[in-house]
Amino acid sequence: RLANELRVRRDDAVRRAKEEEEKSAEAAERRRRFEVERRIRPKTSEDFELLYGELEQWRVRETAKVEAEFPPETDPRRLAMKRLLAKETELIRTIGRLRIAANNANRERRVELKLEDMSQTKRWERKDGSLVEVDTPFTVRARELARLYDALRMETRVDVSTDERLDVLVHVKWTVKEFDCGLTREIVELADREADLLNRGRDPAAMTGLRRRIANLFLQFVETPEFNPESARYSVTNVVNRMETDDDGLTLQEAAMLSATQKFSRPIRNR
Repeated sequence: RLANELRVRRDDAVRRAKEEEEKSAEAAERRRRFEVERRIRPKTSEDFELLYGELEQWRVRETAKVEAEFPPETDPRRLAMKRLLAKETELIRTIGRLRIAANNANRERRVELKLEDMSQTKRWERKDGSLVEVDTPFTVRARELARLYDALRMETRVDVSTDERLDVLVHVKWTVKEFDCGLTREIVELADREADLLNRGRDPAAMTGLRRRIANLFLQFVETPEFNPESARYSVTNVVNRMETDDDGLTLQEAAMLSATQKFSRPIRNR
């Protein structure tokens, strides 16, 4: 009996040791993949500091090799240093391109989160203390604009059909035409220009810059409180020229939306 107990304890100890070893190996593999990933696809400032630090270490090592191999003030040494400098310059350019790509991806993610937050259903408190979820005219407006911006941005792809793209451009035009200012007029002008090019059979790949410009301008439209009252929570500083306002300083569109919300109970902070 004692021998069996000792055997069971031994087997349990071996099993636990094996499990711990497997967990340690898995954790080490995750760390290795993480370190490789942050070098291949850097996203944060810490990732880029790591790349630049390792680049400097590489430069120091390679410089030491050149200095040890070639005598000072000789043509072979100058040639080797020139090659080293060219390679270092190319690596710096590569890191710069990765930084631009990461900044663009991070910016798109921040915009997505902001538009999603603007579109969130409100939680309101009734007089009896109960809570009810309410879609106000402000959140409905924000949700419609967010969906339209998403369609406009996603359809910068060249594989979208002409009819689909024209349909999006028409919706954009009628949305911004509700207001008259420099921003909305420019959006309409660019949308008309792209529609004309599409009808002429222009290759969509040649209109990437134009489509990106339209998407960026429409994002400014979405982030302007005069057009999207929910965006006021983000302290946007876009300036709108010659907007017609009522006696309280609100745009007529915002005043109408505010009046429509007064039938609801008082709002509370989202929980």
